[in-house]
Amino acid sequence: MIKSEKNVLFISRDWPNPKMTAAGWRMVQLINHFRTAHVGVHFATTYSIGEEDDFEKISGITPLQIYLNDDRFDLQIKSINPDYVVFDRFITEEQYGWRVRSSCPEAMTILDTEDCHFLRSARARYIKEHPQAFDASGCPVETLFTEQSMRELASIWRCDLSLIISQYEFELLSGTFSVPKGLLYYLPLAIAFDPVNENPSDSKKDLPWSDRSDFLWVGNRKHDPNDDSLKYLLNVIWPSIQHKIPKAALHLVGPNGTEGQRQLIAKSKSVVDLGWVDDLTELMSQYRINLAPLRFGAGLKGKIMQSLSYGLPTVSSNIGAEGLFLVAIKSLSPAQNSEEFVEKATRLYADEHLWREAQIQGVTCMRQHFSLSEAFAHLQSCLLAIKNDLKAHRQRYFMGQILQHQSLNAVKYMGRWLTLKNTEINPK
Repeated sequence: MIKSEKNVLFISRDWPNPKMTAAGWRMVQLINHFRTAHVGVHFATTYSIGEEDDFEKISGITPLQIYLNDDRFDLQIKSINPDYVVFDRFITEEQYGWRVRSSCPEAMTILDTEDCHFLRSARARYIKEHPQAFDASGCPVETLFTEQSMRELASIWRCDLSLIISQYEFELLSGTFSVPKGLLYYLPLAIAFDPVNENPSDSKKDLPWSDRSDFLWVGNRKHDPNDDSLKYLLNVIWPSIQHKIPKAALHLVGPNGTEGQRQLIAKSKSVVDLGWVDDLTELMSQYRINLAPLRFGAGLKGKIMQSLSYGLPTVSSNIGAEGLFLVAIKSLSPAQNSEEFVEKATRLYADEHLWREAQIQGVTCMRQHFSLSEAFAHLQSCLLAIKNDLKAHRQRYFMGQILQHQSLNAVKYMGRWLTLKNTEINPK
């Protein structure tokens, strides 16, 4: 085993669960990238890693239990002395960034945005104000200039590099918000394709159109965009599809169902709730169409990517298809309204030739734009280039140093105050 000469410290609120969320999937990809580059990986989290029932060990990393507003973190990070520090989302950078920069000023700081939270929040507000809208495509740009966007953009400026998951968001940050491209790195959620298996029909788990049936919806139902998507599907989309294809059923997959969702599901005998399913690869090979009428959200939609990469055509909205390069593919291009969504879904379901075309084009698109090896091919060289010239890089984007000096002092002293308060309450 090659000894690691460098170290990376991940700081996250959650322990990564790649089966549960796209964020967990993304985090494991980053961890594996550093391990492949022979960088020692430490993972600090406020998650209770002592709970054996919930804590799933990930090979090759050292877990570290941390707490908010706790001075012990400063000693912990000094002992690791990381070359790189990766913040999982901007809120983590707000909470721990000043401690990292104080204890390890030479560590390169990396923000993994996951998605632009301010964009998702603005779109959620738009749907709340326009409940009849098909999706939040009409959300005005001016609504993005909020206090939350200020916080998130400030975090991006303070870090030496921010990983951006979606091409759309890369262009939004660099264009609309004038963030220098030297602070951004486009690194999409990626898929590990088998280089030998070029065609989805070569897979033993893949079934032809004639052996498939029914529609699928999949997602973590606790996630607000997914909750809204499921309710919109059951209230607006599915009744029309069921009317056109009476024999078809809709199967729902995913954890954390709510009582409101269960009441809607109970209204239709053609809707079947499968709950949590561990192996999506085999599951998705049984259906003809995946339905994803997402009305708001941001980033890339992991379940849509999985669906397409497994050879299951997906019908989605502009929000669901954002950043997936599907606009130019006629059979998979996003629907613009509920009527078009129903028409696309029912036509794909009934037309074997069109379905097969969509299947091949979906796999090809995912392979072309989201191959794991391609996505991470140049990341380490970029990190090394910045790390080896860190002082000049920070001078080049000096606004980040200004923001650290000004805005983070407030966070720092608030954190200090909370630390003292916690010490008084819990002297031990």
